[in-house]
Amino acid sequence: MLFYSYPQIVVQEVPDEISLALSMSGCNLACKGCHSTETWNPTFGKPLTVDVLQTLIGTHKHISCVLFYGGEWSPQELISLFTVCKLNQLKTCLYTGLELEQVPKSFLPHLDYLKVGPYVEALGGLASPTTNQRFILKKDFPKH
Repeated sequence: MLFYSYPQIVVQEVPDEISLALSMSGCNLACKGCHSTETWNPTFGKPLTVDVLQTLIGTHKHISCVLFYGGEWSPQELISLFTVCKLNQLKTCLYTGLELEQVPKSFLPHLDYLKVGPYVEALGGLASPTTNQRFILKKDFPKH
């Protein structure tokens, strides 16, 4: 079971979208400088079931996207959550510390946006000109 925390509405993380952002618990990348080390614990926060996600979506009717900060370590559960989003006509985005070639290919049909690359404190985040992280639009996903 996936757990989540810090649900919030964000407007800058996914361009041109009003997103419900959910921090997924259980990340094992342990990036130096991570601002959410408490989410490394796989049971931090609350369980995120399909029903819970549906309730969160229903509570935030003005959103156009759901952004998952992680969750790739539980691919089948994450795909189930992506499916709920799509059934609600919402776009989906995954922020992952994995490199593009490490992201499960089964995710790509379910995503509209993808941020890849581990956070390297010395290089900065997405807004830094020296970052190693990349934000990728669906049209630029690798073809199978």
